[in-house]
Amino acid sequence: MKYHLATYGCQMNEYDSAMIAQMLMRHGATPVLEPDKADVIIVNTCSVREKAEDTAIARIFQFKPLKQANPDLKIIIVGCMAKNKGEELLKRLKFVNYVVGPDQYRKIPELLFSPSRKRLCLLDFDSQENYVGESANLLTPFSTHITIQRGCNKRCSYCIVPYVRGPEKYRCAEDILREVSEAARAGVSEVMLLGQTVNAYRDGNENFASLLNRVSEIEGIKRIRFTSPHPRHYTRDLLEVLTQNPKICHHAHIPLQSGSNAILKKMRRQHDMETYYGIIDYLRSADPLYHISTDIICGFVGETEADFEQTLEAVQKVQFDTAFMFVYSPRRGTESFLETEILSEDEKKERHTRLTEIQNAITLKRNQLMLGRTETLLVERASSRDAEEMMGKTDNFKKVIFKPEGIVKPGDYVRCKIDDIRGWTLRGTLVENEQE
Repeated sequence: MKYHLATYGCQMNEYDSAMIAQMLMRHGATPVLEPDKADVIIVNTCSVREKAEDTAIARIFQFKPLKQANPDLKIIIVGCMAKNKGEELLKRLKFVNYVVGPDQYRKIPELLFSPSRKRLCLLDFDSQENYVGESANLLTPFSTHITIQRGCNKRCSYCIVPYVRGPEKYRCAEDILREVSEAARAGVSEVMLLGQTVNAYRDGNENFASLLNRVSEIEGIKRIRFTSPHPRHYTRDLLEVLTQNPKICHHAHIPLQSGSNAILKKMRRQHDMETYYGIIDYLRSADPLYHISTDIICGFVGETEADFEQTLEAVQKVQFDTAFMFVYSPRRGTESFLETEILSEDEKKERHTRLTEIQNAITLKRNQLMLGRTETLLVERASSRDAEEMMGKTDNFKKVIFKPEGIVKPGDYVRCKIDDIRGWTLRGTLVENEQE
């Protein structure tokens, strides 16, 4: 059996796809890049924004001619959109065989190898599902993602994730450490720990801070990253680990969403700006180059000009290295969907433009701080513009382009002096190949 797997959405979706791939290969299935050569097409979907769902559905429609040409072809929709739309997808997409929610991924091999032609929706939450005993296909031979927590309890008023991913469930620590150890033995030196609210992790006496320390003790692991944390769960113990453990990278994605306490309360974010600034001050006091990225929503329902000005003030104060900025779009099924908007789409877009201009200038300024520094890079791949150059990332998540001297390959650690910026791109000169 040959399968084609397409993934949309966040890193948690990427991990789920890698998990599905691993299960299918255990059953003798082989992956193919071309959908027209597959016996099974699986589309792992996102539901955070309507646009993400529209993109996935448009892609799925492209498979309809393949189904018409080969009635035995099986098409499966999995993930968050599957949970959100359920039976609606089977009614709308007559050529789709199965719709499988995030907690039902273990049943996919059974569906594929069943002789039954009955179309099915499998959408139930499973309170026990937390990946125990499973391992995902490695992202690369040297770096991989490992999910440690599923779902979310926060119920922010704009967010559909708790409704499609369910409540928080925490993978047992020993199973996480098993998967990290397996990855390390396979040659992985960098791991990214994943969760909807990753720093809320707990397992008995284990919390996120202690888990990070235990992961760092595994032989072969040199770098540890994680996403996405919630400001509410940055404890003092965690902050100390983040700044004192040398294997934990100086990079954190900490969603801001708004700089206004009034809007944060309306969003049900469960933190205020004083808490947020305290986290940033602690991290940046330990390392002024600590990379902070964020998410910001422009034009949330009820946002006044004064509220938005507070967001601009927060952006200037924090000095984010990068930011993902979105125009607010009401999401059916969420609390904020029921509220009356006070801003037009043009007004929301205008705020987004203002914010983008400010953040672009800050990003350039933050990149300029790297000039003249010699940094260790984990080499990831050849440059997309010049095959004779390589791209690697610093500990603080900056991409650097450099020309290799001698043999340098993905997975190597090299020392580079950063000596130029071209547009948004840092460029460096190789000083030392640490693999030599």
